[in-house]
Parts: sequence; structure tokens; C-alpha cells
Amino acid sequence: MAIRRQPDPVPNGPNFGIINTGNMTGPAQAAAFSQNVSQTNNITNEAVDKARESIDDLRRRLEELRGQYPEVDAALRDLAMITPRLDEPERDPGTLRYMLQNLVERCGGFPNLLAAAQLVQSTVMALLPGS
Repeated sequence: MAIRRQPDPVPNGPNFGIINTGNMTGPAQAAAFSQNVSQTNNITNEAVDKARESIDDLRRRLEELRGQYPEVDAALRDLAMITPRLDEPERDPGTLRYMLQNLVERCGGFPNLLAAAQLVQSTVMALLPGS
């Protein structure tokens, strides 16, 4: 019998759980203390519409400031990359989260834009898996 030199697993630690982005049938457990949990994301048209409305509002506000600040052009480019991803937010959620964070940071120096950028962030993040 081999001597076990590893500590006993800790429930709900960082290495417990199975992430499945496809279809799975039957139970799946990662360890003795793991729990079977299933999550289904149903993205409604209403949620997508809210995200599009928030993006359109921010785009309008940015267009009003275009040419006055260099951050505005960069924020418009960010929006242009975020908008097409609304159709498939689960495709690469990490990249989308990063783009949203960049957008908020770019708009951070403008009080009126910051709130609008945060609204874009929250409405788009609501579409992501695990949000």
C-alpha cells in the first residue's frame, strides 16, 4: 500500500468542479466532496435588447465628443469590437470581459461616459455564462 503524501481534499477549493461548455449526460464529480450543480443560461431577447440599447447610448455620447479627446476614438473602436459579440457572448467570454473592462477604463475620465460605460458592462456581462 502506497503512502499518501498529499493532504486530504478540501471541499469547495479552487480545483474542485467540472466546467462543461457542451452537452453532458449523467453525473460528474471531481472528488469525494464535490457537488453536482447544473446551470443553464437562457439569454432572452430582452437582455440582448438592453445591451444593444446601452451600447447605442454610449456610442451616441462618444460621437458627441469625437475629435476632442483621444480616448473617445479608442472607446468607439472597443464598442465596434464588442457589438458583434452580442450574438454569441458565450464564444469567448474572457475576451469579452477584458474588452468591457478596457472600455470602462477608457471612459473613466468622463463622468457622463463612465456611467454609460458601466451600464454597457453590466448589461453585456449579464449575457455571459456564469454571470
